[in-house]
Amino acid sequence: MSLSLLCDEHIPYPVIKGLRRRGIDVVSVQEIGLSSEEDKVIMDKAKEDGRLIYTQDADFLRLHQLGHPHIGIIYHHPLAYSIGEAIRKVILICEKFSSEQLKGNIKFL
Repeated sequence: MSLSLLCDEHIPYPVIKGLRRRGIDVVSVQEIGLSSEEDKVIMDKAKEDGRLIYTQDADFLRLHQLGHPHIGIIYHHPLAYSIGEAIRKVILICEKFSSEQLKGNIKFL
């Protein structure tokens, strides 16, 4: 699994912890000092670091629609999945797709 993720502040910590236990390279915006930062800044930092954004925030989908460049977005509707299901689905994306396949695209959980 070669994908690296930047989780926005809406992703629950148990999901982040579960992804790490399963070998996913993941950091949160809180860990890199971007809590409460504008979404454009987070998107730019993810792109600079070669990370996909993993989010539950639909504002990132709007930025995508406006053409803001990004490495890729994994979107998880906040009410759609339990913690365990979210972890499994993100791992499946990380196993199935390359960063090149996801570049500039959105994957919905």
